[in-house]
Amino acid sequence: MLSRGFVFILFVSLFLLQACVALQSFPTVARSGDTITLAVGSVEGMTKTNTTLTYTPDSTGVPIPIPASSLRAIVPIYPDKRTNAWISSSATLVDELSGHGSWLTVLVIDLPVLPEGSGVINVQTTAVSPLNASNINDENISLEILPGTGTPATFDYKAFAGAGPQTSSLSDVEVLPHYLIKPDYVFTSSWPTYGAIEIKVTGTLTGASESVYNNAMYVVLDDKDTNILSHLQMDWVRNGNTTTINIVSTNGSLKSYQARLSMLFTQSSIIYSSPPIVTVKYFDINGLEVAGPVIKATYVTN
Repeated sequence: MLSRGFVFILFVSLFLLQACVALQSFPTVARSGDTITLAVGSVEGMTKTNTTLTYTPDSTGVPIPIPASSLRAIVPIYPDKRTNAWISSSATLVDELSGHGSWLTVLVIDLPVLPEGSGVINVQTTAVSPLNASNINDENISLEILPGTGTPATFDYKAFAGAGPQTSSLSDVEVLPHYLIKPDYVFTSSWPTYGAIEIKVTGTLTGASESVYNNAMYVVLDDKDTNILSHLQMDWVRNGNTTTINIVSTNGSLKSYQARLSMLFTQSSIIYSSPPIVTVKYFDINGLEVAGPVIKATYVTN
């Protein structure tokens, strides 16, 4: 559980921005050493290794690199499914214009020593923004540095009544290494629809005994507003080296980009000995096999 303060920061960012790029940090003023957050949009593939930060004081106009170690966490945040931020057209557009769920990516940054005064933070990343969305690479995010020296937030919390304070680990809300299973995304204004998609993932697992794999393995369907509209259901089963995943739309409105899943393991030692092979079958609402795009698996880490 994160501290109330951190939850409030993320909630406010998400509620107001709905997966858009923020033009101000939160908070908007801070001291060197303090912790701030940046809402950078619903980007895909952002990691600490493909993202760099600079701070440019208004007084000099000269960019100052922010050390990679200052980028403390990259956290995807989803709104409650009972809110307008989830069920409104803006969330649906993120689904259709990116192929992934409408999360908001939030950067948690411990500020290094920076000159006092106003300025802007710039974020550069190879992560992909949804079509027609603001690209974080093109934006200046305002931040004023106050006098004095701050301290990084520890996000202390109490797990239950009577417990002592504990320090949050932001790594717990970062995405774990996983195999991303999805079709190549190519936008179209007229999506073919299906009644079901069957995906088979075949490969040799290593790093644990056979009896461990089932309890250590998770298959997670990407959360999308359109999944609810499609009455989507997903189930999976592993049989030896092959995992079969079935996605069903009871109203026959399943689109190929909704077949976006992650396969992950609770033990970091468990991996496929080589990239897994993915085979896929598409079915119409009557159960007849029809054509559909290729689906691939890619290993993703932070």
